[in-house]
Formats: sequence, C-alpha cells, structure tokens
Amino acid sequence: MYKYKVKQTEKRTYFFNLIKRDTTKVYLFDTYKEALIFALSEEIKQFICIVSDEVQTTRKTYKNYLTLKQFIKVATNNPMYYLNTQTVKCNLTNYYFYLIGSDKLTKLKKH
Repeated sequence: MYKYKVKQTEKRTYFFNLIKRDTTKVYLFDTYKEALIFALSEEIKQFICIVSDEVQTTRKTYKNYLTLKQFIKVATNNPMYYLNTQTVKCNLTNYYFYLIGSDKLTKLKKH
C-alpha cells in the first residue's frame, strides 16, 4: 500500500531576528485524500508518494486544484457557481479554507 509523506518547512528567527533557521517537519499519511487536504490547507506545492523502499514519486498539489489567489479571482468572476449567490458578500479566504476543511474539493478543481 502507498504511503504519503508531506514535508513542511518553516522559517524561524531567534534573538531579535539575528539568528534564522529553517525547521522541517515530516508528516506521514495513509491515504491520498488526507495528504491532499493537508497539503491544500497548509499551501504546500508538492508531496511525496512512497510506493516502495526504492520508488518514490511526487504529487503536485496545485496541478488539479486551485490556489487561494486563483480561487479568489475565479470566485469573484463567477460567484453563482462557487458561492451560489449573485454577488460576493463573504470573505473568500475563509470560504476557501472552509471548502478544504469540510472535504468539498469538487469546487476547487480546475476545469
């Protein structure tokens, strides 16, 4: 069975921004859906699919799904499809992350 590995790198600064370090956390997931939802919510561009000990492939998160900027642009142009309203009256950033968190990824697919 496949395993999915997502690496998240954070830049941290210490001692009045004089010391800068990158910290990397590695998360392992059993299903593609869990890894995809995590990568979309944390805005990670790609993650690794572990097929076996020697074989690893990369999956690109935003190849089939919209980024936050793309979603805001498309949702303001076509609010009837994305928001089911005539005009945009909500915060689109919060709505984007709501769609990811509630597992409604069909509205985030690219056409």
